Amino acid sequence: MPLYPDSIPNCHNCDNHESFGGNTNGRKFLKNVTLPTLTVFLPEKPATNRTAVIICPGGGYSSLSIEDGGFDAARELTKNGIVAIVLKYRTTGEKCISGYSIVPLQDVQQAIYQTRLNASKWQIDLHKVGLLGFSAGGHLSGMAATQYNSLQIDAKGISLRPDFTILAYPVISFTDALTSRNSKSRLNLLGKNPSEQQKCWYSPELNVTAATPPSFLVHASNDSTAKVENSIAYYQALHNFGISAKLMIYQRGGHGFALYNKEEDDYWLPYAVKWLKLNLFL
Repeated sequence: MPLYPDSIPNCHNCDNHESFGGNTNGRKFLKNVTLPTLTVFLPEKPATNRTAVIICPGGGYSSLSIEDGGFDAARELTKNGIVAIVLKYRTTGEKCISGYSIVPLQDVQQAIYQTRLNASKWQIDLHKVGLLGFSAGGHLSGMAATQYNSLQIDAKGISLRPDFTILAYPVISFTDALTSRNSKSRLNLLGKNPSEQQKCWYSPELNVTAATPPSFLVHASNDSTAKVENSIAYYQALHNFGISAKLMIYQRGGHGFALYNKEEDDYWLPYAVKWLKLNLFL
């Protein structure tokens, strides 16, 4: 379904030029996204008051790894009775999009809005709407968790605060110290010369408050694209405010392992599902 039923903010006469390009370890990336959508996966068994998870794929804001970090994750979540919603958010590079730095946040806020707006139709509990973000999608999810009061859309009284986040090898911080040379997320979102104020505003670990939702984080120590210190810093910030959080760190795994860390032969999503149950989100 279209993310925006009417006009798309910060979009000016955009045509659909999106296409799959690149192939990294068998992963295809969707590029040139200008028309954002939601793809809803419903569990086979009907139920009421279900948990919903909005999935934000990674791709450094220039593309979306929407298959393994989107549709595959959605199918696994539905096996646990979760309504999974894949967000195809807009990527950078198209001249018809203005002010791109705020566009992904607009899209994820609109996704939360649409999910709660359709809660009755999809049989979702309004207070069990969370985010699952991979890599740059993890950064976006962290932004949604800490900047939900910085409204970029008209929410018409519907809360834009996610109830929880699940962050897989996230790019959390845009500070110089925690930004890897291999990461292009900050460059693609903010350009070559972001101000110190921008770096701080776009660093979720610096904007945690007592109202920030709980989080499950998974990362690998040998990640050279998103330093493991990103997840550690976010976990520490949550812990300092007494917010429920779980940090799972693999010794090996690198970056972009989606649901399966082949270096350690382990699927991590079951641990996240257990965490959801522990915190009464499932």
